Amino acid sequence: MINLASGVHWERLTAASDPLVEFLYVVYEPGSESCSEDSLMRHGGKEYGYVISGRLGVTIGFDEYELGPGSSISFDSSSPHRLCAIGNNPVRAIWTVVGRQGDPRTPAE
Repeated sequence: MINLASGVHWERLTAASDPLVEFLYVVYEPGSESCSEDSLMRHGGKEYGYVISGRLGVTIGFDEYELGPGSSISFDSSSPHRLCAIGNNPVRAIWTVVGRQGDPRTPAE
């Protein structure tokens, strides 16, 4: 499990690291975010997410979405993006990143 200082928790759902796919259970505590509003992230691959509970804000480039329980999203991770919890409840979601290893900014193993 990875616990970020920003209140985001990532737990790998595979028994071992997989160089092709990151399959994760994520929790965004109230007020937490993947990055600051003025510094969107980007990396190689494609992301797929499914919200189990809570409200998740997703910014992709200039577009903003609000996802609730049962909502899903997919997007190219090379597009600038940001995820954040909305409201007073934690967000629980299943997240998958495919193809991050194709990112030239990611060191080869």
